[in-house]
Amino acid sequence: MKIKNVKVSTYSIPLKEPVKAYAAGMMKGFDIIIVKITDEDNNVGQGYTLTHVGFGQSILRIIEDNYKSILINSDSSNIEYLWKKMWTKTHYVGRGGPVSFAIAAVDASLWDLLGNRVKQPLWKLLGGYSPQVKVYAGNIDLNFSIEKILDNATINIEQGYKAIKMRLGRESLKEDISRVEAMRKHIGDDIELMADANEAWRVDQALKASNELSNFNLTWLEEPITPDDFRGYAYLKKNGITPIAAGENLHTLREFQELFSNDGVDFPEPDYTTCGGFTPFMKIAKLAEAYNLPVMSHGAHDAHIQLLAACPNAAYMEIHAFGIENYITNPLVIKDGFGIASDLPGIGFEFDFEKLANAKIS
Repeated sequence: MKIKNVKVSTYSIPLKEPVKAYAAGMMKGFDIIIVKITDEDNNVGQGYTLTHVGFGQSILRIIEDNYKSILINSDSSNIEYLWKKMWTKTHYVGRGGPVSFAIAAVDASLWDLLGNRVKQPLWKLLGGYSPQVKVYAGNIDLNFSIEKILDNATINIEQGYKAIKMRLGRESLKEDISRVEAMRKHIGDDIELMADANEAWRVDQALKASNELSNFNLTWLEEPITPDDFRGYAYLKKNGITPIAAGENLHTLREFQELFSNDGVDFPEPDYTTCGGFTPFMKIAKLAEAYNLPVMSHGAHDAHIQLLAACPNAAYMEIHAFGIENYITNPLVIKDGFGIASDLPGIGFEFDFEKLANAKIS
């Protein structure tokens, strides 16, 4: 089924209040790049990727200037072929980074198009395992007071979450420890607690943190060091006490292979929007399974639910602050600590472009 039209648009979505993570700093919103593909029978697929504010138009240009010519009049069912063509086209300037973001939006749209054409939800089309995936509240709260993070945790629990993540990376480890201690005391032992340092430390500092945080029964310590220090992650996993999560800032299947082969992670956390789309995400999930590892996700929960529901090794899905529930039909349903994958065709929702109109950049 040949592709007739490709439309790319970019929007800047404000957050209700600024949030802070160590590596990114203060964030007031995010950019979303949406790709809409129409085939010759007028079937439509919609896919998207997310970035920090100010990068949406750059990614749009990659798609417009380099990928449209590959896609138009190509068979939309040949998703692997088109993925490789796009990768090869921008290989010299890419192999990750913005190129992976750009391919991700197109790839997601192609999968949505296929699901809509055959009238199957992607989680079944990709193999099908369970529509229920355990979720956690991925709070971004480094700039919040202890009182506020505890109040937010109370809200999370009232919303049905059984697992909560908080941010680390304050001025001193002592301050981070005090915040984790307060959170653990507040939520009790029955709620899982994760902590994300967002690349805040050197390896030696991360090892100290891992050992001191072991007193609070964390499910994992996430991204304590720079994301591509694979030897450093291996050292921390071998010598630290707290399990390690990482992967949201890796952009290729090869990078995940390096992380796994170095035995550097307990909870791999790919993000389809940063690693090139649904196609490589599922390969990463299968590679994790081969290493006897679980797989999780980072951000973009309304789409990731369809991928993780197809994975027998799915462990958790992050419900992220960069949510799009106000701009789509059929937002993700969360019940008793689980996200429920929709049985609607394709990705399971459509964008409401009227609601997005005021946020449009190009």
